[in-house]
Amino acid sequence: DKPLIKDFSYTFKKGDKIAIIGHNGCGKTTLLNILMDKEKQDSGTIIKGETINFGYYQQKGLQEEASKRVIDIIKDEAESITIQNEGKKYDMSASSFLEKFGFNKDMQFHQYGLLSGGEKRRLYLLKTLIKNPNFLILDEPTNDLDIYSLLTLEEFLTNYKGCLLLVSHDKRFIENISQHHYFVFESDEP
Repeated sequence: DKPLIKDFSYTFKKGDKIAIIGHNGCGKTTLLNILMDKEKQDSGTIIKGETINFGYYQQKGLQEEASKRVIDIIKDEAESITIQNEGKKYDMSASSFLEKFGFNKDMQFHQYGLLSGGEKRRLYLLKTLIKNPNFLILDEPTNDLDIYSLLTLEEFLTNYKGCLLLVSHDKRFIENISQHHYFVFESDEP
């Protein structure tokens, strides 16, 4: 019964890196779900460009068959990803991409059901990133990441050229990625 978003208008531009901040339960995930047509807004219009390719990492996690191998989960999305670093583009194989984020060659052949909770979340993140979206939405991507994976994700997102919407409670991570561009959920209550 409580409105979460009122009189909001924004045109997303290529290269936008926006952090959505606010206390738990204020509507951050609801906004993301509305943008992705997973929830319907009460009023207003959302106009999406014809060439948008979304990547949406949600808090609920990845659902895969327990017997499926890690490498196959990633290769189902793409065999490789184009990476940009310091102005240069290069292709990275699915296996090398997994390795970059801590899944060594041996782990790539483990079954999904044998992974820890943190490994499952990291794999879900990689499954989202390897799609090479031009509009990336990440809802709490830093939860359950080790320091190495966190720094690798930060490097990836720093070089990411598409539009990024990021929800996180990690202040340092937000400041390093968002370029101080925020959507802030504030309460009307005292």
